[in-house]
Amino acid sequence: MKLIKYSRRYPVMGRYDDMNRLFNQLWLRPLDSSFLYDRSWAPAFNIRETSDQYLFEAALPGLSKKEIDVTLQDGVLTVSGERKEHEAAEGETLHATELRSGSFSRAFTLPGEVDEESVEARYKDGILSLAVKKLAPVEPERRKIAIK
Repeated sequence: MKLIKYSRRYPVMGRYDDMNRLFNQLWLRPLDSSFLYDRSWAPAFNIRETSDQYLFEAALPGLSKKEIDVTLQDGVLTVSGERKEHEAAEGETLHATELRSGSFSRAFTLPGEVDEESVEARYKDGILSLAVKKLAPVEPERRKIAIK
């Protein structure tokens, strides 16, 4: 996934696209409702940029640090993990399960050169915060060429 500058220019279009996708799925597969009960999930992210770093925040409630994996390789930041499904105990009746469970993976291609060795990660109150430092742009060396 590439980073694209966020804009609230057309906030209604996202809802329109969601509804359009739902109607297309109903039209193409009217007898198959399994897509309505898809249990996969992906955490929500906030992505910001400052002059010297990229800042990521992911909502991962209910996960421990051990269940989250963060990697940065070749300019691609990947956050993955798994949330275990809550099983009903013996003598317990499960009336609803709305919390999504299962494994997830989100990958972001960073637009510039970053320092892959100095990524800072913090996890507190269900929010994973990542700070990825940018590298200073390397200017090409200017070389004087002698004229013969």
